[in-house]
Amino acid sequence: MANTQTDFYRTLGVKDDASEQQIKRAFRKLAKENHPDRHPGNVAKEKRFKEVSEAYETLSDNKKRAEYDNLKRYGAFAGGTPFGRGGAGAGAGTGQAGSYGSANFADLSDLFGSMFGAGGRGRRKSSVHFGGPFGFSGQEQSVPQSGADAASEITISFEDSLRGVSQQVTLTAPDGTRKTIKIKIPGGIENGEKIRLRGMGSPGLGGGPAGDLLLTINVREHQKFSRKGKDIYSRVAVSMKTAALGGKVMVDTLTKKIKLNIPPGTQPGARLRLKGQGLALGGKQGDQIVEIQVEIPKKLSKAQREALEKL
Repeated sequence: MANTQTDFYRTLGVKDDASEQQIKRAFRKLAKENHPDRHPGNVAKEKRFKEVSEAYETLSDNKKRAEYDNLKRYGAFAGGTPFGRGGAGAGAGTGQAGSYGSANFADLSDLFGSMFGAGGRGRRKSSVHFGGPFGFSGQEQSVPQSGADAASEITISFEDSLRGVSQQVTLTAPDGTRKTIKIKIPGGIENGEKIRLRGMGSPGLGGGPAGDLLLTINVREHQKFSRKGKDIYSRVAVSMKTAALGGKVMVDTLTKKIKLNIPPGTQPGARLRLKGQGLALGGKQGDQIVEIQVEIPKKLSKAQREALEKL
């Protein structure tokens, strides 16, 4: 509880004409330094925390601050704590004795939520006892805080990334304990994508919800195929003759072999499209893009050389 000579500005270490932002910054700093959760059993820290909380509750409210400034200006604290909690001076001076017994700590809870990393999904519940001139002596105010998010990763095969798979993952908690869970990885997931597992992160404190687990999916490279969205990419080698004159070549797809028509005059690096041979995503079927690699013979017969020279 504040003593009879309490100066809320000095309690927060700010000037009497401090702005709202300066008051808020000062409170954040002091509340964080003296929060009971950070100093269990430290009576001095708990007392200091109560003092800065009392000061902020008054100075963060324009109406209360104005009345406090008037009381401070005319020396109304001499007979007790401000606003009539400790003696007749405050009540007699303002006619407002006990008028702040139902003070609203919503802003205070928001401050603690952001200060201790609530992340917007829920707040940590810290055991905070507010006392002093506002009718909160001995009452517990709760500031729930969610647990921190955890991160992990898993590697799956190219085939499993296309069709989906259920797989076990072993997680290690900060205290060294290990837990194995089974997760379902949806079909069509791409390399580097993340899956959010609700409530699988660090536990919350004071009744707050547990954090989440962000699981990064790594997809192994495939010998024949690669992928971009719903399209599949591959390569096929053709002879110089086939590239020049045209022809057909067998191509592996995800499910079968298909004859691909090579038009005459196909250039190295050209890409031909196999319609509907990609991945089905979002109700649409992708294609397979086949890159043409022209095989250049290392040795030529005399007849082959003469034929090329005539071109």
